[in-house]
Amino acid sequence: MSAASSAAVREGLALFALCWLLARVEIEIEGPEGWAKGLPTWRWGPDWWLRLTNGKEVTGYHVWLTLFLVGVFHLPIVFSGFSPELWAKCASAYLLTTAVWDLQWFAWNPAWGLAKFRATPIPWFRRKILGFPADYYAAVAASGVASWLIWSPGLQAWGVRTATALVASFLSVAVAGLTRRSRHPIASGPI
Repeated sequence: MSAASSAAVREGLALFALCWLLARVEIEIEGPEGWAKGLPTWRWGPDWWLRLTNGKEVTGYHVWLTLFLVGVFHLPIVFSGFSPELWAKCASAYLLTTAVWDLQWFAWNPAWGLAKFRATPIPWFRRKILGFPADYYAAVAASGVASWLIWSPGLQAWGVRTATALVASFLSVAVAGLTRRSRHPIASGPI
């Protein structure tokens, strides 16, 4: 394996680990309810906006969390200086993270799991393709486009990084399914 491919695998594994941790934090914050439904935060979402965003209201929780993560993902630019390639790599990594992190939230949330996620209508994911939100495909595609247009070495490194993160994600989903009933008091009822 080349040095570039090894680096892309490490990046994919690191992105997956970040996604898994973010999902676990958000499960603790939101519990069984998604899209900050039970949180004391402001909301905005007229019908035209919900049609545009696949059912997602703007919430104070998500605005601040998104701004925080965009900031974190752009720290390499602060430390190393701006270059279009580094910016594209940071943006590409953030976009990929949004899909992988969200899938981990559903997989590891005791109230959901993959089967329920794929079969149940989800208010903030009105459109699905092959059982997964259209947003996931859009995020991965946008991540690839950012890489293809600006980041050198571009698509090859992006492909390795993305494949690594997605394989790790689907392995994690499988593990979550195997351990679903035994890992959390909410999932197994009163103790």
